[in-house]
Amino acid sequence: MKLRILTGVLMGTIMSVIMSGFITAVNTGFEAGYLGRWAYAWAVAWVIAVPLAVLVGPYARKWAERLA
Repeated sequence: MKLRILTGVLMGTIMSVIMSGFITAVNTGFEAGYLGRWAYAWAVAWVIAVPLAVLVGPYARKWAERLA
């Protein structure tokens, strides 16, 4: 259980940081205030991504095992 939660937290955090950074850059560019916009976007994304990664992660693993 601890491993499942930790894996979900790490996956959700890493993915939300990367995706929010890219999407913020694509939408607004690297202009003044980029880091603030990225931080806000990341905070919103993190709140969504981590619980989803924890909840959906085990199912995704099972689907991947079936497909492999």
